[in-house]
Amino acid sequence: MADILKKGLLTAVGTASFAVEKADKLLKDIKKQGLINTKDAKSLIKKLSDEAMREKNRIQKIIKSELKKQTKKAKPLVSKGKKAARNTVSKAKTKAKKAVSKATKKIKVAQKRGKKIVRKAAKRLS
Repeated sequence: MADILKKGLLTAVGTASFAVEKADKLLKDIKKQGLINTKDAKSLIKKLSDEAMREKNRIQKIIKSELKKQTKKAKPLVSKGKKAARNTVSKAKTKAKKAVSKATKKIKVAQKRGKKIVRKAAKRLS
């Protein structure tokens, strides 16, 4: 999401810069034709540049505001995801403990059976 907003901001800044360059070129052409004097051309270029900067700042504010909104929206989702992950890990730990407990019991049963078999075999041999 932040990448999209960053690209949008860069596009806006690039567009403003491009517009100022185009306006500068256009005013130079008009000046060459004698339709506007140098002082007026410079004044007009400055006004256009200032307007582009104001627009850039306005767009930055909008993007920052939107980023804050999206971040606020994402926080509950992140919290839910963390909670779900914790629950899953907790359940997995519980299942693992139960499995270890069952395995331990089966090992003990197997050991008892093994001892009985060994005793019976020892009795038969004696």
